[in-house]
Amino acid sequence: MSQGSESSRKGRSVAAFAAALAVAVPGLALAQQQPAPAPVQGLYTNASNATRYSTPDGAVRFVLDRTGGRAALVRFEGDPEVHVLRPVMAAGGGEIYRTEDGAVMLRITPHGGITVFTRTLRTGAAASEEARVAPLTPEVIAFAEMQERFRRISLSARRSVGQPVTFTVPARMSAPAAGVVVDAAERAAEGLAAAPMTNVRRVIISFGRVPAVELRGAELYIQVAPQLGYAGRPSSNTIRNVVSGAVQGPEQ
Repeated sequence: MSQGSESSRKGRSVAAFAAALAVAVPGLALAQQQPAPAPVQGLYTNASNATRYSTPDGAVRFVLDRTGGRAALVRFEGDPEVHVLRPVMAAGGGEIYRTEDGAVMLRITPHGGITVFTRTLRTGAAASEEARVAPLTPEVIAFAEMQERFRRISLSARRSVGQPVTFTVPARMSAPAAGVVVDAAERAAEGLAAAPMTNVRRVIISFGRVPAVELRGAELYIQVAPQLGYAGRPSSNTIRNVVSGAVQGPEQ
C-alpha cells in the first residue's frame, strides 16, 4: 500500500470515529477539527510538592499548590473545583490571593502564616500545615473516555437548566488537553446551575491562547488554553457571572 493510500485510510478512520462519538453521546457534539495547542512551558513545570492545610478544628481542609510561576491553585476538601488565585501585595507585607472575580481566599504573612477565607469564615481563620502532597494537575483523559464524562455533565446541566444543553468540543485533542476540556465543561455546568436564570442551550468549547468566556444568546462560548492547566479555563463563578449578566466581555 502506498504512503498516500495509508494516509487517506487513516484520515477516513479518524473522521468515522468523530462522527460515531457525536452520535453516541447525547449532548456532545464535535466542532470543526482544531489542532490541540502544543505543550509549552507553563504553570506546571516545577517538581516541588503542594501542601495540605487545615483550620484548628479541622472544619476546613485544603491543598495549596504554589509550584507554578504565575498563579496559585487551591482545592478545598469536598469541593471538586480547583480555584485559581492571583497574588497581590498586602498592607504590612505578605500576599493576598484573590479569585478571578476578586474575592479574597488566602492571606499569607511575610513569615509564612496562612489565613483562609470562605463563605462560612468571612473574617478568616488560621490554617496550619498538615502534609506535603502532589501538585494539583488536570486529569489525563483519553478522547474515547470523554463519552461517559460528557454524558454525566449533560445530564447535570439539563437538570439544573430544565432544558437539554449540548456541549460542542474540538474533534481532536491530546489526552492532557482533554482533561482541561472536561474540567471546563464541568465548571460550565456548575456555573449554569448557580445562575438565577439562563436560556443557554449550547456550550461551545474551543482552544486559544488564554481562557475566555462569552454569552451570545443561547450559546455560551468557552475558550480554554490547555497548556496553562487549571489556569487555562474559566472558573464556575466567572461563568455564572457572565451568564447572569454580572460580567460583560469575552475575556475574564
